[in-house]
Amino acid sequence: MSFNGVVPAESCLSKIPPLQNPVFIADLHLAADKPATKEAFFKFLKNDAARFSELVILGDLFEFWAGDDHAPAYADILEALKAFFLNGHRIYVMHGNRDFLLGKGFTAATGVQLIADPIPVQVGFDHILLSHGDMWCTLDPEYQQFRATLRSPDVQRQILGEKLEHRIALAGGLRNQSAYDNQEKSQEVMDVVVNDVARSVRQYRTKIIIHGHTHRPAHHTHVNEDSRFDRWVLPDWDFENGRSRGGYLSFENGYIHFGHLD
Repeated sequence: MSFNGVVPAESCLSKIPPLQNPVFIADLHLAADKPATKEAFFKFLKNDAARFSELVILGDLFEFWAGDDHAPAYADILEALKAFFLNGHRIYVMHGNRDFLLGKGFTAATGVQLIADPIPVQVGFDHILLSHGDMWCTLDPEYQQFRATLRSPDVQRQILGEKLEHRIALAGGLRNQSAYDNQEKSQEVMDVVVNDVARSVRQYRTKIIIHGHTHRPAHHTHVNEDSRFDRWVLPDWDFENGRSRGGYLSFENGYIHFGHLD
């Protein structure tokens, strides 16, 4: 049966109210075969994130999401998000390159709101631009074509018209291809191009960028032609096999801080 509903690419808010006390995370890649990382996320929701008004997830919350009928595979994660929402927190989620099929079924099950990429937001007196970050990895034209294809409403409608098992197989193939690319491509090719970030800075008239995707957490201050801006890169998460990699970015008392997980 063909898919006739609203596709994920058409489900995102392009504007949200000012953020009062936000915390930002990205690139958790949650999956059933990553139990330690899931437990770290559950602990984060109960402890670190509980003191913030808004949780903003800038892409790749899941290792892959094959459509909203894939939700039972992540029931514990959806329940945790719903409980966090019911405790009075707003949750915003941006599509990543792994979970670009998150849609209205996901939002209905969790209370989450999907947001566009990129999206400008107001935090206190600061005008900030949020993105997953892969839109600026322009030294990899093959990836950019791949990204544009998967975010096309027509392509998403076609994919969601397939049976779930076919979509899961497709997602697994994309996952394997991504792992291969990470080994074959240089860090420079997979990183953002600062000139392209600067172009977005001028377009959105901002001085602060927050993004994920590159798995290279850092705070950069760029002076680029006529613009000076700060770029904050979120850490990816990995707590498997004794590793302890992850964290968040918070905006408190007018300052941005990296936070480390207990």
